[in-house]
Amino acid sequence: MKHAREIECVIYDRDSGRSEHVECELPDDACQSALKRLRDMGEDDFAWVRLAGPSVGELVELAEELGLHPLAVEDAVHGRQRPKRERFGDVLAVALKTLRYVEEETAVETGDVMIFVGPRSVLTVSHGPIDPCTEAARRLDADADMLSHGPWAVVHAVLDVAVDAYSDAARRVRATLDRLEDEVFSTSRVDHTESIYSLKREVREFRDAVQPLVPVVQGRPVHP
Repeated sequence: MKHAREIECVIYDRDSGRSEHVECELPDDACQSALKRLRDMGEDDFAWVRLAGPSVGELVELAEELGLHPLAVEDAVHGRQRPKRERFGDVLAVALKTLRYVEEETAVETGDVMIFVGPRSVLTVSHGPIDPCTEAARRLDADADMLSHGPWAVVHAVLDVAVDAYSDAARRVRATLDRLEDEVFSTSRVDHTESIYSLKREVREFRDAVQPLVPVVQGRPVHP
C-alpha cells in the first residue's frame, strides 16, 4: 500500500481468473468506491479488500457490507492479536503474526494481520511494518488457477507468504547463532554476552509468534 490509510479492493472472477482493481485513491472516498463495487459483483466474482492501519469509520462501513461482528471490528482496528481463529456467523476470522529478522540490529520485527473470510469476500487488515498481502496478491496474479477456490485462495496465499517469512527469519537467526558461536570460541576475546542475551529475547519473540499459529491452521482449538 502506498499510504498507511489507503484501501485496496480487487474483484476476482474465479472461473476466468481475471482480476479488476477498484480505484480507491482518495482516503475520504475509498470505502464508498469499494462498497459500491462490492454490491455490483457478478455471481462468480469474489472480492479481496486490503487495509493497513484503518480508522474505525472505514472498518465500520466495510463491516456492515461484509457481515463482520462488532467484536471482530474492534480486534481489527487495534491489532496486536495473538494468533487465533474465531467464527462470526458466515465469516471466519484468523489472526496471525508477521515477522522478519533484521540482522544489522539482531532484532525480530513483528506485525500482525487479521483475515476475515466470507462466502464471497476477504478482508485483510494489517498492522506494523510487515504486510504479506502485497506478495500474496502477486502470487495469485501469477497463478490464476488458485482463484477457482474463491476467497480461500486469498487465505492460502497470505498464510503461505507469512510462513515463508518465518522460514527465512529462522534461517537468518540460525546464521547469526552460528556466527556468534564461532566468535565465542575464537581467539578474538570479544565479549558477546549482550548479543547472546539479546538474541535469546528475539528467539522468544519468534517462538511466541509461530507456535500459537500451528493449532489455528490445523483446526484445533487455541488456548490462551
